[in-house]
Amino acid sequence: MRSNKHYAAAISAFVIWGFFSIPLRALKDYAAGEILYFRILVSSIVLLVIVLSFKRAKWRADWSYFMTLSNRHRREIIVLTLAGGALLSVNWLIFIYTINHINIRTASFSYLICPVLTAVFAYLLLREKLSRIQWVSVGLCAMSCLLIGLQSLVELSYSMFVAVSYALYLISQRRNQGFDRMIILCIQVIFSLLILTAFLTQLVSEIPGSERFYILIFLIAVVFTVIPLFLNLYALNKLSSATIGILLYLNPLLNFTIAFLVFHEAINAVQLFGYSVIVIALVLFNYQNFGKLMKKFT
Repeated sequence: MRSNKHYAAAISAFVIWGFFSIPLRALKDYAAGEILYFRILVSSIVLLVIVLSFKRAKWRADWSYFMTLSNRHRREIIVLTLAGGALLSVNWLIFIYTINHINIRTASFSYLICPVLTAVFAYLLLREKLSRIQWVSVGLCAMSCLLIGLQSLVELSYSMFVAVSYALYLISQRRNQGFDRMIILCIQVIFSLLILTAFLTQLVSEIPGSERFYILIFLIAVVFTVIPLFLNLYALNKLSSATIGILLYLNPLLNFTIAFLVFHEAINAVQLFGYSVIVIALVLFNYQNFGKLMKKFT
């Protein structure tokens, strides 16, 4: 079958992200702001080295293209790129806090509903169309959120914060086209570092002195940030966004499994029903894409 390497890259990326909660939980004693700041610091250094070492020709080409745009288009690209960096900062901070101080299944739930929220935002902001069956699945998602909210408004709030911030990031970057994704990401991560540095005293009370902290941060930055991002970008060269969107569900499903089997998180009957409803909604929402994906494997 064609594109085997690209399917393997996409699956590997989402499987890696599916285990992200394990190293994060190992840093539970540290504040979310400290984890985020040093994760962004190391990631920005690694990405900058990669871009300067392997993307110099692409950087020059992107800059030449940028200079041919109108002033209005340039401002739009700058705003979308920097807004993406700010949204990533917010999303990663809330996600880390949710994993370590709320629970893993709440963080997992946010990435289950994120693709549906992204589609709704695309309808509202970009005028992209949704089919009737997709609107039915949106309604089921709303019902699922209501059920979970009745059990814990705090958990639902954090799920929505994570999902909305990442959905808005995806929508903003959908309009930010024509440039190398890795270069844009590098700029966004560096901008995120600048934002976090401005709030350094609020995020980091004292510089961690533990060698274990920095080993885990390096692991998170390289293994759970840069490598899966590379794999995801490689997969996008051949696979459609719809296919990537389906494979993305490997991430929260693995997170749910780890939450229950590794960290022994509890779930009651109403929450289980709510999660079951969201699974049905996701199957309906991606029904056509599931069919297309299955044909590629047969």
